Amino acid sequence: MTAPAAPLVFHARPACPVCGATSGRTIWSGRLTDAQIAAHLDRFFYSGDWRAALPNAEFALKECAGCAMKWHHHVLDDAGLAVLYGAWADAEQARRFEAAHVPDKADSFAQATQMTKLILRLRHLTTPGTQPRLLDFGCGDGKFLRVARALGLEAVGIDISASRTADIRAEGLEILPDLDALDAAGHGAFDAIVLSQVLEHVTDPRGLLQALVARLGCGGVLFVAVPDTSGVAVPGDFHQFTLVQPLEHINAFAPGSLRELGRRVGLRAIRRPVAFMTTTPRAALRTALNWVWQPASTDVFFRKPIARDARPHRVQT
Repeated sequence: MTAPAAPLVFHARPACPVCGATSGRTIWSGRLTDAQIAAHLDRFFYSGDWRAALPNAEFALKECAGCAMKWHHHVLDDAGLAVLYGAWADAEQARRFEAAHVPDKADSFAQATQMTKLILRLRHLTTPGTQPRLLDFGCGDGKFLRVARALGLEAVGIDISASRTADIRAEGLEILPDLDALDAAGHGAFDAIVLSQVLEHVTDPRGLLQALVARLGCGGVLFVAVPDTSGVAVPGDFHQFTLVQPLEHINAFAPGSLRELGRRVGLRAIRRPVAFMTTTPRAALRTALNWVWQPASTDVFFRKPIARDARPHRVQT
């Protein structure tokens, strides 16, 4: 491991990242070097010495008095986030973490099935008869983009990690490092945007969502998936710790706070279309029940409204 030349820097977020309220209460706090916290962080297998880079670093999870959003008060600055996601959370770190803690990742068939169902839903929600243009923001290793391209979508990815995207870029898919590079490449509005397991990581989730909405066509669909932290305050085990991890999961969403964030940037939450990808009657029945009942979750489809002046005018006769 190679430690950074200097300790990483934290700064404070004084307001709720969803509604902007400054009133709230601290529900969990301490130092990263506290014994249990440090033991949990070690299980992330970072490709860097986090102890040397973060001496005496404090954390404080707050809950908004207005919208009940939970967020970490102390967050890494932009340079620190670049180290965290550009160097520590590299392809090797992802491989080690998933091997130790995410056994489902080994089932490539199940993964591809879920990705295909998401693409079928997005295809259903976009304009019929067209080839949808898809942006996957935070595409990681690019597996979703690979499936999207195989199903005929025009797909582009954005991800900060050069090491995690190396293989998919070698296959010829377009992966860009940020939105500035996307604009410079001349991409126009997208029909669908996927934002999966991203908003919990960013300092300004509302700002990011606004930036993506600006690049979504009128009537376009944006799919957001984040961990559901309902009922989690002081984590009691490693799984709960991962949901509110002080370095990475700095925004702790629940179904209500995620929908409130979407509303504040002009999006409308819509029902999830049913998509069948099974050969078993039991699984088909479970999927069909989604027509009747869809529980609240933090996997949400949002639609960007069509601008008033973009709607066809009724001809008076």
